[in-house]
Amino acid sequence: MMGAIALIYGGVQRLGWSRPARHVLLGLAFGFGASVQMMQSLTLAPGIIVDSRALFIGFAGAFLGPLGAMVALVSSAILRMSFVSTASPVIAIVSMCVAALMGSLWPPVRSWLGLGDLGGLVLLAAMISLPLVVLAWLPVDPEHSRLMIGMILVLLNLAGALVFGTLLQRERSAAQRERALVAETQTDALTGVLNRRSFERRFSDADGLAGSRGTGLMIVDIDHFKRVNDVHGHEAGDIVLRAAATRLRNAVRPGDSVIRLGGEEFAVLLPDVDAQEAERAAHRLQRMLTMNCRIDEARRVDITVSIGVTHLPPGSAALPVASRTADGALYRAKSDGRARVVFCPCT
Repeated sequence: MMGAIALIYGGVQRLGWSRPARHVLLGLAFGFGASVQMMQSLTLAPGIIVDSRALFIGFAGAFLGPLGAMVALVSSAILRMSFVSTASPVIAIVSMCVAALMGSLWPPVRSWLGLGDLGGLVLLAAMISLPLVVLAWLPVDPEHSRLMIGMILVLLNLAGALVFGTLLQRERSAAQRERALVAETQTDALTGVLNRRSFERRFSDADGLAGSRGTGLMIVDIDHFKRVNDVHGHEAGDIVLRAAATRLRNAVRPGDSVIRLGGEEFAVLLPDVDAQEAERAAHRLQRMLTMNCRIDEARRVDITVSIGVTHLPPGSAALPVASRTADGALYRAKSDGRARVVFCPCT
């Protein structure tokens, strides 16, 4: 079960989903693992059972954070109440809550103590084992030693934590490396926005969005950028490019895409907008990118941009058509004096 969930963990972490979506899905997987452990429980007395569900709940908190821990806890608790009948459901649910809390607290505690991988997993096992203090109050059969049972369960938690934690850490490291490589191939190194390789895929995603009202496409060009390089140097030009990219990224919606096409040109994709919204957004961005950019303590440069913008009904045109239309609008904006927006519908 640990191996299967570790593989699921690695696979989901490689998906391009948002972090909350990944953690909800993985929380359900960890909750399922905890539920399976309930079916392999140790009976201490009539109606009182213990098992290793705390490992899965605790590890959900440790590797998925509070959201993943809550999903794992709720899903496993529902199954616990629905299918496993005991005389002490409150104690069982409380112990699961404590395991979720301990797992969620583990990352900052580990960081504070400065522990490495092995020491961190030992700490996690100890924290997850904290609910076992409930053994002192359970009506255990006199023939069994509470201390002995507790020691056995702690050792099981330790062994499970070392195995499960090692598998999860390996999968997380691999997923992080892969995401970093993907980000490197899709991100412009200078500005941090998407690069031209991402353009076609982002356009296809926006154009194929179910229920979309259409896609807006802007081509943004920094006015007189060559003059900045000639007068102040290429390092100053890089500062201006980074400042413009930051303004663009902060000004658009979470689902919009900012792409550096090359040189001083950027593209902005606006999914699910109508033509009026696309044009209004372009005017807003043009005003926001009219700025005084600080080069150093002594130098500042005034920056303006020209924007060509178009709008495409869903599924109506290919990217080359949309790009030519937006480029044509940008050419008109520059010919008309720069520092302005020209809208041209895509036909």
